[in-house]
Amino acid sequence: MTDITDNKLMITKPQINNKEIIIALIILLSRIPFIFNSLGQDLDGWREVYSGKILSEYHIYNVSRFPGYPFPEFVFSLFYKQPYWYLNSLSILFTMGACIFFYRILEYFKVSLSFLLAVSLSFIPIIYLNSTVVMDYNWSLFFMLGSLYFILIKKKWAAVIFFGLMISCRLNNAIFLPAFTFIAYFQLGKNLKETIIFSVLLVLSAIFFFLPVIVRYEGDFLHSYGTESVSLFSLFSLSTLYVYGAIGTLGILASLVMQFFTDRFKNIQLLLKDYFIVFCFLMIFINFIFFVKFPLESGYLIPSIPFILIILQRILSDKLMKFALFSLLISPFLIHINTKKVHIKGSIFMNENYEDQELQYCKILIQKIKSTPENSVIHVGNFYEQLVLMGNFDFKKVKLINNLSQENIKSIKKGEKKLYYLETPNSDEENEKTHLFDEFGILLYPKFELAR
Repeated sequence: MTDITDNKLMITKPQINNKEIIIALIILLSRIPFIFNSLGQDLDGWREVYSGKILSEYHIYNVSRFPGYPFPEFVFSLFYKQPYWYLNSLSILFTMGACIFFYRILEYFKVSLSFLLAVSLSFIPIIYLNSTVVMDYNWSLFFMLGSLYFILIKKKWAAVIFFGLMISCRLNNAIFLPAFTFIAYFQLGKNLKETIIFSVLLVLSAIFFFLPVIVRYEGDFLHSYGTESVSLFSLFSLSTLYVYGAIGTLGILASLVMQFFTDRFKNIQLLLKDYFIVFCFLMIFINFIFFVKFPLESGYLIPSIPFILIILQRILSDKLMKFALFSLLISPFLIHINTKKVHIKGSIFMNENYEDQELQYCKILIQKIKSTPENSVIHVGNFYEQLVLMGNFDFKKVKLINNLSQENIKSIKKGEKKLYYLETPNSDEENEKTHLFDEFGILLYPKFELAR
């Protein structure tokens, strides 16, 4: 690839240097204070660890939730007994790897500010947060950037393997296959036949690493969890404030405004002549369209973040880019805005508070569960996996469930067992179908309300 604007991009072979070690140390040292609290507020993380526990203890593979996340689920089968900090440290390692791959990609194209860009990537609030808990977003980002890097340096088999592992972390990453095919076409010398073969290998790798789910559920694992409607304000806040934080969002917007009034984006008309920049736009576009379809969590936008940084670097002056990156560096620690209020503390500190609330709730529940009669069925809904991992229950005496079986229903109706329940989305949904909770249920504890 040749430079077409201001010598910010040109081909060069990546060189290993001490900056990668510094990147890793910065990420490690900045995360250590936040990995001891719990496995995270997101119950999906607890579900993945619980899936690993079941796989290890009973040699049965059950997905933590559909469509399945086999790579982290199998990894947690090896480490589920370890303390919180140990499990959360796995996410730190994958975040280190993702940022080092990002740095190498930037160095490959001789992008200015490559070191600062790589460090700043790890401090973007949504990435920072997911580097301190067991959720798989940053695991997936590691394999995505690794696959891209290996395509750039023409290590095709490594790129194929990393692409498959990326899918094994999060199946929705399959949407990026067209973008990866696009960049491969140029990196493979515009050889259409070789590109088609490479793309087929990417698909086969994805199938191979996702095979545990395919075999276990015989292909029946594609379940949609999209929302019916989301307001434009919610889409905006989820894709900005909840990703980059208040300070980071303001810093980026301010930099763009200042650039427009000083230099008016002189390079922007040339960007689409650069195939790597086109690839970046393609990744951003695909990711955003998917998010609009499934606007469930801000973490869904993590794959596009490195490419947004690259685009910003191309259209902003180095001075303004440094300003934007500095705002991202401090964004996790200062100012968190939600629907309730504005907090001086940043999202990483607020998340610790949210985790504390959830942990305290579960600790109270565990004591109440252990005090129920032995002939009880206790419907704990969404909290099932977290309670099991925290509670150390004797399941010969305690019957925890997250869904009512026909056997449970018959026993409860006959009066053989008492039904206790929590107010959760699961129990509300089942009560609408059977009205069993209204007729036979005993409320064990009110629903969890997060104080924001």
